[in-house]
Amino acid sequence: MAFTIILQKLVILERAMQAIPPLLKKIVDHLEAQGQQPGVDVARYEVLYPAITADETPTPPDVRAADPLPTRPPRRWWRWFVKEG
Repeated sequence: MAFTIILQKLVILERAMQAIPPLLKKIVDHLEAQGQQPGVDVARYEVLYPAITADETPTPPDVRAADPLPTRPPRRWWRWFVKEG
């Protein structure tokens, strides 16, 4: 029973693998028939991001020191997990 199922799957796999080369040939022939497509210009960094001069440089805003974070009392429930004997 299991051998016949494996054999059937193997036959299906072999047929699928035999069908791949003709399919790839059709795809390649179709792409070659289309011809070469014109190249696309790729933007350069200088075009996308022009140079920033000293006059255009933004000034950072004045920032005051942050308030310290509040301290929390130690967690007492953790002792319950690590408590020995």
